[in-house]
Amino acid sequence: MIMNTDGMSDKYIRIAELSEQIERINGMITIHHESSDNQSMVRQYTYKRDELIAELEAALQSLHLNVRLAAA
Repeated sequence: MIMNTDGMSDKYIRIAELSEQIERINGMITIHHESSDNQSMVRQYTYKRDELIAELEAALQSLHLNVRLAAA
């Protein structure tokens, strides 16, 4: 069986990128909660974070990993 290492590398890179994006967005949500109490921005960031979490779950499933991620 020959594995496509480029495709696997791309998946792992995307998983790392998604993890970093989720972490940054969590920081932005915290900032808006604490400093400005801007609920509109909090909702926008929360929506984007949920999209990224769904994409990350799909990427992990494509590697045959069953992981359930929860928004912090």
